[in-house]
Amino acid sequence: MRGWITPRHLSRLGAVVCVVAIIAGCSTKRVFMTDLPSLKTSYVDDFAAPGGYLPQEAQAFIEFCVDLDNQDDRNKQASPGPAAQVYGARIDPELWSIAYDSRDAVAKDYIEYRNRGAQGGQPASDDDLAYWKKLYEKIKDTAADDRIPINTADDIRRNPDLNGFGPWQNAWTLYRGVGPNAGRYAIAIRGTVFSNAPSAIEDAIFQPLSGREFLSHAVSFSQTRDASLHGGFAHASFTLLLDRRYGILQTLSDQHVPAGSVLYIVGHSQGAAMATLVHAFLFNALYQAETGPGDPLGLRGARYRLKSYAFAQPKPGNYPFAAEFSRYTQRPDNALVINNHIDPVPQVPLTLQSTGDLESDFVGHTFTARLLRFVSGAGKGLRSSLAWVFDYFTRESAEKYGNFYHGRSLQPLGKDQRGSSWNFVPAGRVILVYGTRGPPNDLFYQHHATTYRELIAAQLATAR
Repeated sequence: MRGWITPRHLSRLGAVVCVVAIIAGCSTKRVFMTDLPSLKTSYVDDFAAPGGYLPQEAQAFIEFCVDLDNQDDRNKQASPGPAAQVYGARIDPELWSIAYDSRDAVAKDYIEYRNRGAQGGQPASDDDLAYWKKLYEKIKDTAADDRIPINTADDIRRNPDLNGFGPWQNAWTLYRGVGPNAGRYAIAIRGTVFSNAPSAIEDAIFQPLSGREFLSHAVSFSQTRDASLHGGFAHASFTLLLDRRYGILQTLSDQHVPAGSVLYIVGHSQGAAMATLVHAFLFNALYQAETGPGDPLGLRGARYRLKSYAFAQPKPGNYPFAAEFSRYTQRPDNALVINNHIDPVPQVPLTLQSTGDLESDFVGHTFTARLLRFVSGAGKGLRSSLAWVFDYFTRESAEKYGNFYHGRSLQPLGKDQRGSSWNFVPAGRVILVYGTRGPPNDLFYQHHATTYRELIAAQLATAR
């Protein structure tokens, strides 16, 4: 991601922001009260798995997160021992088995791509490896820069700096329930890999973007006009869901996940925010497939029953997004957020509320309402300008990393998505665990998935 924003870009950004902010400050354009979409109650229930916090679910799903998020810690252990056991995932094979692991798929495909190049061959068709050339070249360059030898697919599979996909190097696993969990599936999404620049950049590019018709008329994380999302999480979730080779929708189809299956979506840290957005996307896509005039993503009849567990959730969107999300998750209680009260990550991105976040609550032509809209205009214009500029660079840096599921239905891609609200809040039902003093030399001890494992076992062993 070197050269992502240059001094020339910054000077252009400053000029654009100043002009737009001045114009916006003079605007008294009328806004309307946030209009939460009407929902058919039957679909809220149909698309929800059995709700409520269940200790056995939380304890199983945090282990999925340990498997994904602590891969680098396991690599540092020279031999099996107490420390290695801490970072190992404790997944009961009599309850869950891995149906798909994007890390395995990326590793296998890279080796095939490299071998073809060594033999003088090239990917030949749209359904082959050609669309993912930029990803594979990124893996090759990262390995060369960091002096990581790649002899077999396992060298990639084991290394979180190499085994992600898409512009933000995400990874995920699909679990199939066995025994008493037969008929259930779980999507687990990896959190931030701090040693991987694209993964860390995803957290930092939090420009507010509209969640409605995100990059395409066929993709929505919300139906509310005022709903804004964390830009990095939204872009990464788009690719995670829709990548035609490694994405969630393609894999659910390839794995023949039956209609009506219980589908859990879980994640820790960055993966927790993305799990919330994936939950929101799937509900909206399933709902539109059943009630709308079209079915652009082929989900009519799928009727998955959703439930999410988000551990250490950074704030995925603003207040209107969270309010709409609660419309279809609050009553069935199928969106659980478990945060450590002294973990700093659930407090970011910082909430920067302004009068612009209140103006839709004060409608009318009174002097006070007009004054509120006028005062809020400059702040909204500045934030919207920043979102517009930074999202341009975000989309530019994300080009040519792959191809998309039902790609023709997703046109047009690259739509302007800017929002203006930085009133970020958690989304889902928040349950707190309470951290205790940890090692003084570990700045993020309270945030680790392994810490959450211990706090959940100690404090949430019974239902809440």
